[in-house]
Amino acid sequence: MRTLTRLFALGAFVALAFPGGAFAEIRTLVYTSAPINIAPHAVAEGTQLAPSPQIDGSVVGMSANVVDMLGNPIPPTDVMLHHIVFAKIGVPDTTCSGIENYGGRMAPFQAQRFWAEGEEHFTLGLPDPYGYPNRAGDAWGMLYMLMNHHALPSVVEIRYTVRYAVGEARTPVTPIWLDVRNCRADPVFNVPGTGGPGSRYRQRASWVAPASGVLVAGGAHLHGGGISVDVADTSCGSLYTSYPTWGGIEPRPVMHEPGPTAMTAFDDPAGRPVRAGDTLQITATYDNSRPHVRAMGIAILYFAPRPVSSCASHTSPVPAPTTPERVTVALLKRPAGPSRRVTSTWVGDYAFGAQRVTIKHGTRFTWRFIGRVAHDVTLANGPVGLASPSLAHGTWSYRFTRPGTYRLFCSLHPALMTQVIRVR
Repeated sequence: MRTLTRLFALGAFVALAFPGGAFAEIRTLVYTSAPINIAPHAVAEGTQLAPSPQIDGSVVGMSANVVDMLGNPIPPTDVMLHHIVFAKIGVPDTTCSGIENYGGRMAPFQAQRFWAEGEEHFTLGLPDPYGYPNRAGDAWGMLYMLMNHHALPSVVEIRYTVRYAVGEARTPVTPIWLDVRNCRADPVFNVPGTGGPGSRYRQRASWVAPASGVLVAGGAHLHGGGISVDVADTSCGSLYTSYPTWGGIEPRPVMHEPGPTAMTAFDDPAGRPVRAGDTLQITATYDNSRPHVRAMGIAILYFAPRPVSSCASHTSPVPAPTTPERVTVALLKRPAGPSRRVTSTWVGDYAFGAQRVTIKHGTRFTWRFIGRVAHDVTLANGPVGLASPSLAHGTWSYRFTRPGTYRLFCSLHPALMTQVIRVR
């Protein structure tokens, strides 16, 4: 509530500071992250400070891509931008009091998530007269996850472009981050894939609006197997539904199930009304006829406070259907060693202790993490979707209730760490 109240006050300040829009302009500002090192056939994830505008103004647009050290764009078939998230440090997030970092630790400071981009390449474009207010002294942070599809190490940077309005009074918006696994740096869940042809798997989360206003723009994020992301006002109906578009050249080797190349976004100058006290519910829908692991369901919306007396549903247009390529993720390294009849093993740098395991149906198997860096246990292919959190210490267990062959890997180091568990 304090954040929305501050936006009302900020709008009045901007109107007084820049009467009549004197010296108004929209600048195109280009920034580059610090270098990011990625091992061969590996994933790099982390956080860093991000350069930001050093003048008071408003963000009205953002986009990003991956470049080499000479500034040349790198295609996703070489290094994929799996996702990036930008946040304003020291400002409370609208829907989350604290963010859990990679490894399960809480971030030591508050951060307001205000824009993100994934494989779907969501480009922010706020309609006139709206803008995300920013002061010269505001600090930005960036969370990233990149995938190197080469057998050689890569050093890359993330180049991002900010369209920035200065010298004019913009109606301030606040970002609303809705996530079915909110408040986590790695907000993933697993779709079991046991429902049969045509079945669906849904995950939901809710947030209560503390003030009235309108939604003026938004985008969404899904992973492979995703069908839609819907944001609804439980009092009135759907406000925004995002659908995926599939296609394009898939990176090789396959290190994860490919996500959509685009998701439908919206910008609406009139705005979609939400009343104070209304519940917004996000629903992520996935195909459940086969497993989909480390799935996500996220929407980022931009909210302008104003008096609202009623709400109304909105029907989102459905794009022409596209069909995702049915991809089987194969292990990049054959598990070695004798087949062992054990119910636990260690996970270290960079191997599974027991790489070939046979167990009985109904066995609970435990992985003990002892590495200096984080690893995970993720299904490449098999009867049921399963994946652990990324851990450097601690244990994770899973009870195998379906017979079959489970080919597993560490999704962060897929060329080095593999395991096969056969369930009799």
